[in-house]
Amino acid sequence: MIPVAYMLLYQYFRTWKSFILAQIIMALTYAYIGEPFCEWVKLVYYYEWRYRYSFIYYIIVGIVTRALILKLASLSKPQDLTTK
Repeated sequence: MIPVAYMLLYQYFRTWKSFILAQIIMALTYAYIGEPFCEWVKLVYYYEWRYRYSFIYYIIVGIVTRALILKLASLSKPQDLTTK
């Protein structure tokens, strides 16, 4: 489910500013609502892990992934080889 959220954020938020804002909202939702819910229904147990670690992790992964995708997309575009 998390990779799909990253994909949707990348697709719908084109600028860095809007992407980071949406990324923070997604990270807050998953880290402080989704993970406690999963722990409450006994889907997962965290041993010495805090939700704020997940919050930071979600943001870092999203930013690094978007930067990598944008870099790869710019490298795949054909270069203009003509000189002016």
